[in-house]
Amino acid sequence: MKKKKIIYLSIIILLIIIDQVSKYLVTKFYDIGQYTIIIKNFLKFYYIRNIGASFGILGGKTILIIFISLLIMFYIIYEVIKNKNKRILIVSSILIISGAIGNLIDRVFRGYVIDFISFTLFGKEMAIFNIADILITFGVIVYIYYLIMESKNEKNRSK
Repeated sequence: MKKKKIIYLSIIILLIIIDQVSKYLVTKFYDIGQYTIIIKNFLKFYYIRNIGASFGILGGKTILIIFISLLIMFYIIYEVIKNKNKRILIVSSILIISGAIGNLIDRVFRGYVIDFISFTLFGKEMAIFNIADILITFGVIVYIYYLIMESKNEKNRSK
């Protein structure tokens, strides 16, 4: 089991490094508000500073956001310990924790999160986000899938 824990921790560290390096590169090569069109009318890199959580919610409430992030991470770790043999839950947790720590690093050391990926879908600009946000989003999607599968398994066991 220790070998698995080391692998999981290594993956988390690698994902955090990828997130932080991408944010470093954005700050090195872009000024705030500067952007580069990658795919016309679809994808651009657009450097902004987000002082809130998702979609700017709780803007300026950095301490509260840090506290909420830590609570969520501790809950996820508790769930993994309780369900340590459920691989899909572990994958979900690795993604969510990696993304949460990536954004937490920004909040603690910068007071804001660096966002830079901007999509336009159906003529509408979507929220600007970063690699950590992608990790969290995919982690939540995997977690929802896990919950759906667990619910189906429980229904089948009760029949």
